[in-house]
Amino acid sequence: MSAAVRLPSGFTDHDQRRNDEAATPTRAVDVFLRYLKAEGIRHVFGIVGGLLYPMFKAVEDDEELELVHTKHEGGAAFMADGYARTSGRLAVCAATSGPGATNLITGVACAFADGVPLLVVTGQAASHALGKGAAQETPREDIDIVEMFRPITKYSAMVTSAESLPQHLRRALRLALSGRPGPVHLNVPVDVWEKPLAEQREWLEPSAYRATARSFDRAAVARAGDELLAAKHPVLLVGSGVGIAGAEQHLYALANLLPARVATTPRGKGLFPEDDPLSLGVLGVAGHREARTTVLGSEVDVLFSVGASLGETSTMNWTPKLMPTRSFVQLDVDPDRIGRNYPVDLPLVGDAQAILVELIYHVHRRIREGTSPASEWSSAPSPVRGEGRYDDGDARDSSVGKLTPQRWRAELDRVLPRDAIVFSDIGGHMLFNLHHLCIRKGQRFVINLGFGSMGHGTVAPIGAALAQPGRPVFAIVGDGCFAMNGMDLITATEHDAPVVWIVENNNMHGITHHCSKILGRGQALRAARYRHPLEVAKLAEAMGLFTRVVEHPGEIGPAVSAAMASGLPAVVEVRVDPNMPPPMGERARSLAGFIEK
Repeated sequence: MSAAVRLPSGFTDHDQRRNDEAATPTRAVDVFLRYLKAEGIRHVFGIVGGLLYPMFKAVEDDEELELVHTKHEGGAAFMADGYARTSGRLAVCAATSGPGATNLITGVACAFADGVPLLVVTGQAASHALGKGAAQETPREDIDIVEMFRPITKYSAMVTSAESLPQHLRRALRLALSGRPGPVHLNVPVDVWEKPLAEQREWLEPSAYRATARSFDRAAVARAGDELLAAKHPVLLVGSGVGIAGAEQHLYALANLLPARVATTPRGKGLFPEDDPLSLGVLGVAGHREARTTVLGSEVDVLFSVGASLGETSTMNWTPKLMPTRSFVQLDVDPDRIGRNYPVDLPLVGDAQAILVELIYHVHRRIREGTSPASEWSSAPSPVRGEGRYDDGDARDSSVGKLTPQRWRAELDRVLPRDAIVFSDIGGHMLFNLHHLCIRKGQRFVINLGFGSMGHGTVAPIGAALAQPGRPVFAIVGDGCFAMNGMDLITATEHDAPVVWIVENNNMHGITHHCSKILGRGQALRAARYRHPLEVAKLAEAMGLFTRVVEHPGEIGPAVSAAMASGLPAVVEVRVDPNMPPPMGERARSLAGFIEK
């Protein structure tokens, strides 16, 4: 430093160098990563490719970030989805251009369907080469990757310069985390990342570019509270939006305050404890008799739908019996979903947690003023719980000699940790999971039923285990899902993600086989059965996982306990009778109705 430069009192040469460095332009990728870290991101899921190399290299070199290198880009999207669903935070997945980007699409569509916030980053040919036919180039003239992502994201854009990167990123983050969450996508030419960018000028704290909007119509909430207080037989129908908003405890408080009976949609399973005296269980596909008879019966005068989209799987193909006798109240953060399938008497638009807090406050105030809840549920018989809840309880009976899907789930219930996160994949095993698992307070059930992609429940748990270290993560999947995306279990061994996979092996695509048998008047599709037995445990062992095989009643408990005690990623293969059909009556009837139409 020149002797002619005078420093302020207490100011050192080291401080001057830091100021000089901060004032000089840095790279666009450095500004990009600073935004990610400010949003709490510590993992990036993806597969390294040339057209996104600068970003991946910067992530790998950053001591605060971990690059999770998956075995398929679809697995990267699924893992990011599992990370975001269970943590409530934004997650990032990334891939190069061309096939890397298109391989992400199914996982991104799952996140979009279920309102999961993801930042999706894809590579692109250098900006000066666009339109010339560079390798894996995806410009508008040929394969427009930005347009491919547009229908399944809240925002999809190509970043054309280093200077525009922060603006695009801030808008993407704002949209991903505002209103109903969802994925956003940025496509970045490879030369943009290394270009200089003045970080001081282009950096904003998250609070400066996205606000938390929790506004609602207070008068409408008060009217809804009065309706619930006056209801003789109020029922709450709970959807996955309650989990997205983190409003489980508020919902529980409201149900007990009235009191109201509570049913969940399949995606909302477990958001209200299923062993609680007020629980009706699941309404919809593979649901419970008590939920059907109560919610679709003639007694319900006020039905309060909280964060439920009221789609086919939760309404038995949109049955008109769902309508209550007096008032239908629907709460959703997305106004487009209110009144979409059923006419609404009282719409509540906004965040479920914020509205439930206000609703509880209003009900409490009215009670203090002398209004007594009119609910008659306290004097009515409690909903059936325990073994009596299940439609085919005889298959769960310990006296049954063979291992049935129902029986081993009843045994699993006794050893499943009380803070377990349980993922279900899609297929016949999913229907058994929805009907025969009891999710209690403190546990979490996760399923991507909005888009219904096989493979999600197999791979997403890895992201959950990285997001929730120390919390037990389980995945109950089918052999078909394992065959579709199981190679990404290698990623779990590489990153010490101690997920316990329970793979129900019946050597077929079970729901396809049994449903086709119903639709085909007794003739199942032959293609749904495997021609050669799938040795799940042997494949898992070859990938470095702890393994056990269960073939008889009484073995699932010791096998799961051993898997958890190992502290390793583990696969428990459960070999069941393939002739046992899952509880798919409502789904089969829906499909039959679609086909007949």
